[in-house]
Amino acid sequence: MKRFTFATIAAVVVSSLAVGLLAIGARSPYTHANLLPRFDPRYVRTEQALVGLPAQYRGAGLEAPPPASGGLAARGRVLLVGKGCAACHGLEGRGGVVGPTIVGFNALELRAKTDKGPGGMPAYRSGELADADLEAIAAYLKSSSE
Repeated sequence: MKRFTFATIAAVVVSSLAVGLLAIGARSPYTHANLLPRFDPRYVRTEQALVGLPAQYRGAGLEAPPPASGGLAARGRVLLVGKGCAACHGLEGRGGVVGPTIVGFNALELRAKTDKGPGGMPAYRSGELADADLEAIAAYLKSSSE
């Protein structure tokens, strides 16, 4: 009899907790079902956050002016980071967690990859990477492989 009573009590407690958690989640302003285009003045338990429309990615904002000295390879290093390539391909282009190595690629090969965006790589917008930029990046990749 004791086993049946303990099992029944445990089932009731677990069920009650599950229903309670589901009710809290369903009433939260942060669940997908409750995303509103405006604030709900009746909801006062927690701070409300509004989710807007998706915005186009504008880059990492890391772009720095090209170095005054150092030549084409130094400019390529700045562009590799500033244009977001290093985020996936690593600081020296040797590959990272996401992207494969790009060391040894010339400007034409880089153009083919950046225009199409193979695999999971996003394609760059037309005009975002000039031919001179890709030449500089290729020069840096060549210098880092030596």
